Amino acid sequence: MMNELVALAGDLSPGLADAHGVPLGGRADEHDRLRAAGADDLAWGRLYEGHVNALQLIGRLGTDDQRARARDDAGAGRLFGVWNTEAADGVKIVAVDAAGLRLTGRKTFASGAGRVARAIISAAWPDGSAQLVVVPMDRVVVKVDRSFWRPYGMEDSDSFAVDFDGVHIGAHDVLGEPDAYARSPWFTAGASRFVAVQTGALERLVADFGAFLVRRKQADDGVQLERLGESVVDAQSAVLWTAACARAWATYDAQPDAAHESALLLAVDAARNAVERAALAIAERVERGVGARGLLETEPFARRLRDLRMYLRQPAIDATLARVARSALAPRAIS
Repeated sequence: MMNELVALAGDLSPGLADAHGVPLGGRADEHDRLRAAGADDLAWGRLYEGHVNALQLIGRLGTDDQRARARDDAGAGRLFGVWNTEAADGVKIVAVDAAGLRLTGRKTFASGAGRVARAIISAAWPDGSAQLVVVPMDRVVVKVDRSFWRPYGMEDSDSFAVDFDGVHIGAHDVLGEPDAYARSPWFTAGASRFVAVQTGALERLVADFGAFLVRRKQADDGVQLERLGESVVDAQSAVLWTAACARAWATYDAQPDAAHESALLLAVDAARNAVERAALAIAERVERGVGARGLLETEPFARRLRDLRMYLRQPAIDATLARVARSALAPRAIS
């Protein structure tokens, strides 16, 4: 299945970004491509989102040489990814020499392991700061733990655990300054990328539900029409929230000041909650609407619903809602 997912990639160059981390095609195009990836397949959407994230990091933090190599790699169809999640045995820098860095430890939830050709990972310096490095996966030896990935959904994202013990990274693959990865607003507001992927999946799920009703000759059933109509409205709301994120990003790109940063973070926090609620409501209606017959593997719903529910479990959703609430309580200037 992963070969089929990577075949969805086509030209991977549109994910390239400029020296400010802004996608070369613009924010609206970026979010539209992410929506399309999610509509094709959520596992592929997850991989494509990581690819876009990686290229934006290289654009914003990289040297001219690193940007040029990323352009060549993406043009050649090499998939990029960002692997940051880890447990207590996370990746650390254990030695430094004139040629680069030596690593130990492992990453978990490394989506696309075995297919990602250029993995950006964070590695801890002895003082605890995090250093990004670009790992050429086709030129190093790692241990991939496939037993780690036994998920409820998103099986085809191949989000295995990867052990980097003994891997040497050249000095030319050290990316940016320590702790650059988590800087605001790029880290937090970057969540708009997976919001766009989820939105595309919702659009496809609703379209599949409508086709199912026609095929089953239930297009005149009042209860089913209500389920479909409410789902159409929720999916369109998700599209509007995704577009709002793209606009907020574009505004910040044009004028990266504190006010526009706050507006961007608020838009993305609100969108995360709105799209999650829309997704859960649509999933419930579709499950009821297609029934047990529609959840057989011969239909598209079982895997798509499992993948959606798994992908919705992105971290810190409650914290985003709390930030939205605090923003509503903040005093406003009266003009």
